[in-house]
Amino acid sequence: MFELIIQENKDKKNQSSVSLGLRLRIAGYETVCPVTRSCDDFGAFEAEVKTILGKLDEIKTRTRELFERSSTRGKFGLQSDMAPAEIWTILSGIKDEDEFSQSFNSLDEAKRREVAEHILTKCNIFSGKAAVFSSRYDETTALMA
Repeated sequence: MFELIIQENKDKKNQSSVSLGLRLRIAGYETVCPVTRSCDDFGAFEAEVKTILGKLDEIKTRTRELFERSSTRGKFGLQSDMAPAEIWTILSGIKDEDEFSQSFNSLDEAKRREVAEHILTKCNIFSGKAAVFSSRYDETTALMA
């Protein structure tokens, strides 16, 4: 998948620059696309590779969170096509506050905002789970702390 791209430097004899590329094959056509800048020394190349590894770690973390959200949603039967009132009925029945918060946070942002609007406008926010929700909800991020 990854391939080293070596470019001979015409100005300086016996000196090359390198970059990292991806080999692509599309409909019988094949090419190598660089994914790093061209580097004249190993230190610069190593920095480019570390940047890519960092971005891959970020993607891995985001993906883990997506799968964890999906499993949390499945645990309590939350579905993205449910009405806010239905979701609130399920959420308000969760006894453990951390699970309650994680279940709410596992919803997509748009659905979280819909559910929050339902809770804050139609439920008594001074008692029960609605009180817990209103004290932990952050309107900016649409997440519960």
